[in-house]
Amino acid sequence: MKIVRKKERPPKKEVFLKKALEEAQRSLQDAYDGLANVKEPELIDSYIYELNAANLRYQVILRDYKSLKEQNSSII
Repeated sequence: MKIVRKKERPPKKEVFLKKALEEAQRSLQDAYDGLANVKEPELIDSYIYELNAANLRYQVILRDYKSLKEQNSSII
């Protein structure tokens, strides 16, 4: 039986933020793809708003993820 030390497991928050970061990247890519494929002014505006929201969400999650990684590296 192998004993796993607590330090070897990624913290739950890190796993959560990593998944959230991946989802934010997909949302950002989806918004770019949608914007590239529309011609109606209303839909263009909609995708611009979606793009801005996805970009902000990505930046916040990335900042939190980097901060957590820095905290974890200073503990070790």
